[in-house]
Amino acid sequence: MFSPPEMLYHNHFNTGPGPARLLALRWGGEFTGVMNIGERDYGDQIEYEDEDPEIRKEFEAECRKNGVEVGMPPVTRHGRAV
Repeated sequence: MFSPPEMLYHNHFNTGPGPARLLALRWGGEFTGVMNIGERDYGDQIEYEDEDPEIRKEFEAECRKNGVEVGMPPVTRHGRAV
């Protein structure tokens, strides 16, 4: 289990062959409606094309080690594959 501090950027990955369940708990506060909006629009999510490409490479490598096929489409930046 991992519980990041509030407003700390983090990712959710499942590199195993079975499904994963993620549970997000919040301590107090209200839902602001800003979740799942990219940083470019003043939200709190980093879009795939804006994240460090090494993150995707590491994810794919871990999936390969576990015999898991990555079904996500390639990430593109400015019309080119990253």
